[in-house]
Amino acid sequence: MENVAIQHINEENLKTYYLNFDENGDKSQELLDILMDSLLEFVFGIDYCNIDNPQLHQKFFNACEKLYKEKRNPQKEGDLGEIILHTLLRKYLNTFPLTGRFYFAVDKNTNAKSFDIIHILPEPNKKILVLGESKMFKVGKKGIDALVDDIKKHFTADYARKQFVKISALTHSSDEKIQKNIVIPTIQQIDDWEFKLRSANTLDEVIDELYVPLLCTYTYDEYTKHSRVSKEFIETYEKEMRELETYFRNKDINKPSCLSILLMLFPIPDKDRLIEEYYKRIDKGCGKS
Repeated sequence: MENVAIQHINEENLKTYYLNFDENGDKSQELLDILMDSLLEFVFGIDYCNIDNPQLHQKFFNACEKLYKEKRNPQKEGDLGEIILHTLLRKYLNTFPLTGRFYFAVDKNTNAKSFDIIHILPEPNKKILVLGESKMFKVGKKGIDALVDDIKKHFTADYARKQFVKISALTHSSDEKIQKNIVIPTIQQIDDWEFKLRSANTLDEVIDELYVPLLCTYTYDEYTKHSRVSKEFIETYEKEMRELETYFRNKDINKPSCLSILLMLFPIPDKDRLIEEYYKRIDKGCGKS
């Protein structure tokens, strides 16, 4: 991963990536190889982490079929943005995926909102719930606008307990070490949160930290102007990343103090081409081509 999706800026509140390339072209196919290797744990959760040769696993077909049936929409980003976010978090932040779904009600007149990614970030003294959102757009600022809109809708400073709803259990792991050290403590922590939220007024009275990575993947034309990762490319890239960071920070986001937001930016050569190639692989994985 480190030689394909390069993490360039690595700060507490901003992490940026670019797709490696040279005179032979960009590493889109290599990126797709990595994403397909992440498919099992993306679909089925923590019990399918660190499997050797995941594309040869007996459930790889089931993972592809599940995405083909439930999420396929070539006109939109589908689940591609989600699996990119999942993979970046796993590879660079060492999170663990869970398949339990958390839904947050905006208000009594709207349906509950599920997050794209539900992970945990294990730490010695606490378990941090990671709720990620991803957007794929042709224009970076439009992706950021959409991410900010999600945050404004689903988190407010006076976020009440009635807006926090757990509707399904977390994954059970057959790996005894994972079950003992990660799954069980996380279930206990979340159950404790739910119990306390029955009497608490706001989310940040109860939860130590909700870590919300927001990934914006978008088409970046500078790739076509360079044949390698040159000094000129990096200078232009860094300028763009800082401009988008400033654009994001200037948004008026009123959030609970327990909410930590990480902006993740991943400009790629061609969003539409990557989506097309991704669905070709999903089709092949479930025997549709």
